[in-house]
Amino acid sequence: MPTNEIIIPLSEPQKAEVREATSRCIDQASALYGRAFAPVAVDFDLSGRCAGMYQVRGSAQRIRFNPWLFAKYYQDSVTDTVIHEVAHYIVDSLYGLKRVKPHGLEWKKIMVDLGGIPKATGRYDLAGIPTRQYQRFAYTCGCRTHQLTIIRHRKITQQRAKYLCQYCHGKLVVAPQTTL
Repeated sequence: MPTNEIIIPLSEPQKAEVREATSRCIDQASALYGRAFAPVAVDFDLSGRCAGMYQVRGSAQRIRFNPWLFAKYYQDSVTDTVIHEVAHYIVDSLYGLKRVKPHGLEWKKIMVDLGGIPKATGRYDLAGIPTRQYQRFAYTCGCRTHQLTIIRHRKITQQRAKYLCQYCHGKLVVAPQTTL
């Protein structure tokens, strides 16, 4: 595939196939665990680097999929991403999200039970897929320079968040501006 080709998002028939795969996966979990799991809403409104996401807002549950990544990596997405997100839904139904780690032992077991490989994230080539490009700001700690997005930069400047380096655990501070 040429690198400058723009990916067309999933067609309506493909979306129907993904919804059906999601439903079959939930039915499989119902048979495995001896209890009925309610159908969950499936939307195709995710963008950027993330292929899928299980989301809970209040009492509403849904699975969101990225229609561009699914179109580019259709077979992998239908087999891997669907199981991954359904596993999050099943973990929530069985244990509650606040009681377990997002990709913890419970999720890993359910992934294996559903026939998936328990890996937390996928690495995809995003060529041809629309992604949001954020302005970045240089921050330093005791060991290196970090590039933070404008979102994190604003949280720091509005004193709503503090970030630490994952290596030296030093506080990140705005890097001094250099002029040539």
